[in-house]
Amino acid sequence: MSRTTAILAHPEFADMDRHFARFINGFGEGDLPAIAAAMLSRNMRHGHVCLDLRTGPPHFEESLPAFAWPELKMWRKGFAKSRAIGGPDEGRPLVLDDVGRFYLRRYWEYEKALGQGILMRCDGQTPANPGTGDLQNLAIETALARRFVIISGGPGTGKTTTILRILERMVSEPGGEKLRIALAAPTGKAAARLQETLRAGTENGAANSHPAKSASTLHRLLGSRRNSVYFRHDAKNPLPVDLVVVDEASMVPLTLMAKLFDALPKRARVILLGDRDQLSSVEPGAVLGDIANAACEPGPLNGSLVVLEKNYRFGNESSIFALSKAVRDGDVDRALEILNSGERPDLSVGSTPSRLQIAEQLRQRVVAGYSGYLQTPDPAEALRKFKKFRVLCPFRIGPYGVESLNQIIEKILREEGLISGTQNVYPGMPILVTQNDEPLRLYNGDIGILLPDPADSSLLLAWFTGEEGELRRIPPARLPEHEPAFAMTVHKSQGSEFDDVLLILSDKDSPLLTRELIYTGLTRARSRVELWFQEAVLRAAVSRKIQRGSGLKDRLGGARRSEEYRQLVFCLE
Repeated sequence: MSRTTAILAHPEFADMDRHFARFINGFGEGDLPAIAAAMLSRNMRHGHVCLDLRTGPPHFEESLPAFAWPELKMWRKGFAKSRAIGGPDEGRPLVLDDVGRFYLRRYWEYEKALGQGILMRCDGQTPANPGTGDLQNLAIETALARRFVIISGGPGTGKTTTILRILERMVSEPGGEKLRIALAAPTGKAAARLQETLRAGTENGAANSHPAKSASTLHRLLGSRRNSVYFRHDAKNPLPVDLVVVDEASMVPLTLMAKLFDALPKRARVILLGDRDQLSSVEPGAVLGDIANAACEPGPLNGSLVVLEKNYRFGNESSIFALSKAVRDGDVDRALEILNSGERPDLSVGSTPSRLQIAEQLRQRVVAGYSGYLQTPDPAEALRKFKKFRVLCPFRIGPYGVESLNQIIEKILREEGLISGTQNVYPGMPILVTQNDEPLRLYNGDIGILLPDPADSSLLLAWFTGEEGELRRIPPARLPEHEPAFAMTVHKSQGSEFDDVLLILSDKDSPLLTRELIYTGLTRARSRVELWFQEAVLRAAVSRKIQRGSGLKDRLGGARRSEEYRQLVFCLE
């Protein structure tokens, strides 16, 4: 058995990794190109943009058979005879850059384009003195002075309120009434939440005359095309905007962010809103984190980041706030101290049950959490009540994954007489859309409920809240791909908030359990959170920080980029 065959037989490679490796193997000699291709494919499935050949092998649960990681010069030598691999300027399908990062060419191009799109907006202006030292005022002055700004902060720190104040200031300046503003978010539910905040702000008199009347998904803003990765708006057909505000920017993958910047007029301003400590997108990249990290260092982006710290939702006595802060900071001892300090109104704890006991331990919580919406025939009221409680977990599969938990929860609710009907379609079934459908204006992450039509109880419809807050009804047969939504992964819950959250960690550690995941799960709760965990698992997770392979931060940060930045700005003048 050859070395390549032995390595590709490793169980942590998927079939697509093996197929890609064999395809690349046909373009040259030696086994290093095929091995690197398989590892790159696997890395991208795990959220990395590239494979860094300098840092040693990616993490595997089981060690690779008989493979000593070569030095970078040996990788370069091994790639020399492959027609599939070349440097950035050689036009080949795989790129090995100057420092040893290995990319699919299209992702190298996305990263390059996004870096250039950001740098051209970093004009280096210093914001005016905010006077009071208040971070919201600093964010406003920074946004007025710069063409590219990141405003980061956890839930309740006033990010969207700050945006309303920024828009109010912008439109009050001479010519501001003509400002073309687009507000967008990566998912339908995030866009709907942004729209709700805008509506509440304008009702309270803030930014009452700003031209942006609604928020949309990024896909809708760019103009999705059915069965195509391309959008109607691009460099040749730019968006008619002067300012774009992107909420929940931590969820935006590299590919979508690069396409947004490609579709912007060169002089358009950009404000990214998000929580840099949250999970990154499911797709490859950690765009907001990379940009924020670059802005913390000397270089063109320095001064473009404002981090809001004051929390207006949680008081100083909030256990949710204290726990999420300890997890965010990686202080596992402080986190455990908070968790073990006794029952509090907003925080309770439990041990992760055994796989045989999980159904009985769930019963009381899910009956209390879901009976309210299940006993409500009015679709709008049911949708509102369904937001009150949610079960969250890190994984899709396994005994503590959403597929298993949704089955268990549905069985409990049937036994309690709260739902009835067929297994696949029944009144009260909550659904999570998993595929974009532009004609229906349904997007990955949207949540609806199957309920009878109040005017015809024999007609079962899927009900959703639209981007303008309106009630939408769609026949179940027309729905795009979807799944039950009693339990959701923490990733899918991003952009949502619930009054009460039950966060269930598995009974065993996994590389997927990280401080970002736990922080994101905890901060989905507005009023109360319950955490089921084992101490050893929590310790390992809070000590583990996500590190995604990417070259974006290096493209944006540091003095060594200054000359490229100056040349770019000069070319655009």
